Amino acid sequence: MINLDYTFIDKYTGTSFKLNIDVTNPDTGAVTDPSSVTVSLSDPNGDLEIDGLAATRDAEGDYHYIITVPSIIGAYRGQTKCVSGDSKTTIKTFGFWAEASL
Repeated sequence: MINLDYTFIDKYTGTSFKLNIDVTNPDTGAVTDPSSVTVSLSDPNGDLEIDGLAATRDAEGDYHYIITVPSIIGAYRGQTKCVSGDSKTTIKTFGFWAEASL
């Protein structure tokens, strides 16, 4: 299971926020390290801004990725993807709205 936490005040182009990714075993609820944790992000035009880049491991089952909001105003859609040692894949989606920087 993937839990996401991203809180940021300004959703303006050019600003950054931290996407926290917590990974647990869906059967036991225990934190776990999968084989890989990646992040992808598409801009409002559907173009990939981030294409399956690895998240940074902070501790067992605890990862993050810093996202800098691109320059296009509109709705962004992303996903985190975790692949376990037995090749099971879990995907969790997220999204946000970007506005012109001040």
